[in-house]
Amino acid sequence: MLKPETMQERTWNVGPPRTMWADGAPCHNVHETCNALLSRLPQRSRQLLLERCETVDLTPKMRLQDRGVPIQYAYFIESGAASVSTRAGDCLQVEIQTLGKKDFVGIPLVLGMRISPHICTVQMPGTALRIPAEALIHLITTDRDIEKMLLRYVQATLIQSSQLVACNSRHSLNQRVARWLLVARDRTDSPEIGITHRSIAQALGVRRASITDTFAEMEAAGLIRRSRKYIAISDEVCMAELSCNCHRVIQAAHENSLFGSPSLRGAP
Repeated sequence: MLKPETMQERTWNVGPPRTMWADGAPCHNVHETCNALLSRLPQRSRQLLLERCETVDLTPKMRLQDRGVPIQYAYFIESGAASVSTRAGDCLQVEIQTLGKKDFVGIPLVLGMRISPHICTVQMPGTALRIPAEALIHLITTDRDIEKMLLRYVQATLIQSSQLVACNSRHSLNQRVARWLLVARDRTDSPEIGITHRSIAQALGVRRASITDTFAEMEAAGLIRRSRKYIAISDEVCMAELSCNCHRVIQAAHENSLFGSPSLRGAP
């Protein structure tokens, strides 16, 4: 975390809050947002942040962050979905976080880092609020509510990452696929998850054929509906029973990051 005194020693080219962009288009409404993190901020802090944001379209395969590349922007996702992934040697990338409208892209900035250690790629089209890295760093060091909100989010992300390590090493593929679908459903807040079998296979580090077989079993059991463009959970109760407890732990961690609860409650 960058300390306030460090900020005083630097001159950030942030400028005053903007209500119009250079091309004359109005900025994002400073009172409204679909991002769950921002919606929980006090009005003054939310307005300070939104005044410095612009709305951008998210398109599939769009890179929001690249590994080893300086971070220019942070993003608060409002719709659609993205995936944070990492690579182990020459192996394919493996997903370590599924992102949606409850999420933020730019954790290294909160921790005082300017280089991303991971790749963040858009999986489902949507929109996000984009803020320059310098502007966000300035707000983190001058607004206590923004700092607290983002630190709670970092904690939730650490819990999710550690839970995924346990899940991927201990639970069956059926359980892991069910967990992934439930987490994606919660993140996107949409009944239809528009993602390919290949992307889910990459996320779980398995063969595409294994995902196709698992989905065929789930569809036959009435748990999901499939088309060429999306997957929809038909029976969330049975899907939750099929899944391991990990999705509840992950969901509880992120709910606590929104509401600031000190407890972490999963299913017994």
